[in-house]
Amino acid sequence: MAKKLKGEFFFLSANELKSGKIIFYSNNGWVDDFKQATKISKEEIESYEKIYQAEEAKCIIISPTFIEIDKNGEILKLRDKIRINGLTIEI
Repeated sequence: MAKKLKGEFFFLSANELKSGKIIFYSNNGWVDDFKQATKISKEEIESYEKIYQAEEAKCIIISPTFIEIDKNGEILKLRDKIRINGLTIEI
């Protein structure tokens, strides 16, 4: 993983290659609702890197990234909130 991870908990997110939509890794596979995503601790990152590498190799996902969350599963960074929920201002 190229990006330095600073948080303690994360969601694994990617874009579904077929549709381009944002998806999240859960215990039941990939889902489009981040509320169903598996909360990953910093210590578990390496095993989830292997999961996304295998999914990329099968051309299921593209651009996997770990999204920092708090212990309650709330997304911390504004960039990730916008990516998931859309713009925060009206155009």
